[in-house]
Amino acid sequence: MSYEISLSKKTDRAGRAELSLRLRLGKIDQQSRTGIRIFTGHTREERYISSKNRNAKRIVIFVPRLRNPESRHTQEMKKCLEELIDYVDLQLQEYDQYDIPKGWLSKTVKSFKVKKKQVKSSRQPSIFNYFDQFLENKTVSEGTLRHYAVILRILKRFELYKQILDPTYQIVFSDIDAKFLQELEYYIINESRLINKCPFIIQAVPESRMPNQRGKNTISGYFKKLRSFVLWAKSEGLISSDPFRKFKITREVYGTPYYITLEERHQIEKVDLSHRPNLAVQRDIFVFHCCLGCRVSDLRRLTTANVINGVVHYIARKTKAGNPKTIKIPLNETALAIVEKYADSNRKALLPFISDQKYNYAIKEIFTLAGVTRNVVIRNSLTGEEEVRPINEIASSHIARRTFVGNIFKKFKDQSLVSELSGHVPNSHEFARYREIDMDLKREMVSAID
Repeated sequence: MSYEISLSKKTDRAGRAELSLRLRLGKIDQQSRTGIRIFTGHTREERYISSKNRNAKRIVIFVPRLRNPESRHTQEMKKCLEELIDYVDLQLQEYDQYDIPKGWLSKTVKSFKVKKKQVKSSRQPSIFNYFDQFLENKTVSEGTLRHYAVILRILKRFELYKQILDPTYQIVFSDIDAKFLQELEYYIINESRLINKCPFIIQAVPESRMPNQRGKNTISGYFKKLRSFVLWAKSEGLISSDPFRKFKITREVYGTPYYITLEERHQIEKVDLSHRPNLAVQRDIFVFHCCLGCRVSDLRRLTTANVINGVVHYIARKTKAGNPKTIKIPLNETALAIVEKYADSNRKALLPFISDQKYNYAIKEIFTLAGVTRNVVIRNSLTGEEEVRPINEIASSHIARRTFVGNIFKKFKDQSLVSELSGHVPNSHEFARYREIDMDLKREMVSAID
């Protein structure tokens, strides 16, 4: 008795071909497709001398030493083929070789695949069945919800990627271990390259923009959100242990914040944009934003009701759930003038906002037209290295918050007072990034011991 493995000439879009199994036993000669697909590059044809002393060829499967999803798939498929042959051997014991009916091998292979599917279906439901329930029990800002939606879409695309290798694959809680997290990390880092090879993945679970190479901080943020979901699942008894105990999330690293000076802000206020009236509106909103210092998500929620006797009252959305605190910011003359300029009883919003993305585009253009183009040193999010860029090319809405914090701290040098206006926790590490000790303060400190 002998088994022969052959490889189909047709390959799928992932570059895999189906294996066929041939059984030779006396006069019995049956062949069947196995449904097992393997990367053609992981096979080779080998010549050998058969039991009848004839020259013969056979397919040999080898697993590359490089540990990547393709090699892991080959290892799994090789194991599956061995299980199939063992199963056929076991079923064969019930027959006399002369009693084996026509088509027996095909029926036996089909029976094996059915049993494998039954094992798969007996597993717990997909994690996606629980994600909505997790978010319903979590009070977070709209921005944070969007971030969770991003990691959810990544997980769905990762599942599709794994289904290239195993069409029955589903992400279930019992699969989420350190190895799973490592494979997910590999996928996230290389997603832009992988979906170019398999475009159907992004077509099935699209993004508003094609995923590009992601920085370490971005990837760390994804895994922190996934960890929140996993810890919730553990608290609900859906998973027995915390897989993140054996998987280290890379610590987020940020460069020194850059912001514009009061002189540069005045330069932006005074630039003539009469030929661009729509851009002039966004310039005024940006200047108001610099005078208020809130996050852009909070800025967009402001209405006329938030302004009481010249003071803006609001609860920061980011801290609304954990530590709700009303932040009160008196408006200076510049900010009050802008509020009065755009007062409109027919509009609920305090100012005529546009989308966040268009607002960011407008800010870059405003900086350019105002001549605020000095170079700043930033940390490249992909390489982690410092690089020099013109400030107008990288300006965004968050620079308004940094401008507010940086300039007030420069004048008053009291973190606790500034945090009362910015909404930061006084001793927060995040706040520390906003309060770079500038050169004037350094000179003042050194002069104190002169």
